[in-house]
Amino acid sequence: MQTTLRLDDELYRQAKARAATLGMSLTKFLEEAVRERLHTPLPSPRGRRLRLPVSSAAGGLVPGYSTLKDAIAAADLADDRPRVR
Repeated sequence: MQTTLRLDDELYRQAKARAATLGMSLTKFLEEAVRERLHTPLPSPRGRRLRLPVSSAAGGLVPGYSTLKDAIAAADLADDRPRVR
């Protein structure tokens, strides 16, 4: 099959020079380069470990509330009050 490729000028010069050094045509050189690239396995996304950030924030309830139930009840009351601006 015949096709047209657009290559960067410097890349073209380097590929043509390397093909000449190896004693092959540019077409053959590019075919081998593409074959080599196609046979290279793709990196596995599962192969890399995902590092998640760890929070250093302190937890717990706001001072003055001994249980989560008390804190929720206070928040509910605060939501029911009309806001003053």
